[in-house]
Amino acid sequence: MALISPRDAQRIKETLDKELENEVNILYFTQRESPLLVPGQECLYCRETRELLEEVSALSDKIRLQVYDFVADKEVVAEHAIDKIPAFIIKGAQAGEARYFGIPSGYEFATLVEGIIEASKETTDLSPATKEDLQKIDQDVHIQVFVTPT
Repeated sequence: MALISPRDAQRIKETLDKELENEVNILYFTQRESPLLVPGQECLYCRETRELLEEVSALSDKIRLQVYDFVADKEVVAEHAIDKIPAFIIKGAQAGEARYFGIPSGYEFATLVEGIIEASKETTDLSPATKEDLQKIDQDVHIQVFVTPT
């Protein structure tokens, strides 16, 4: 059963067709699904997150979904500093990326779609003054935003 209703999928597809300018890569980090549950080793919402990302990526040929196993793909996991799952990275062709941990459900789903659109446009809605101030930062900055399920 699809997580996105046919009606919503059609609306999202129309939005993506209209808004996406360039290709977007989504790197998804998960664990291999197994019928056996090992306490402390199961990934809450990994399956649902994968299904959601597969459904969204199927709505546009400009979205590329790459799936990596958190255990088996250690080099890619280390390269992207992934320390928990489910996790995914949205990347446009240029520098910059948005990293998400957890499932983008409820109101966070809109953030997923908007993140894909912004990565495709390789731009933001930041004011010129804010962009100028950000250019002055001369060291790495780590920003985290926490949300609760809705």
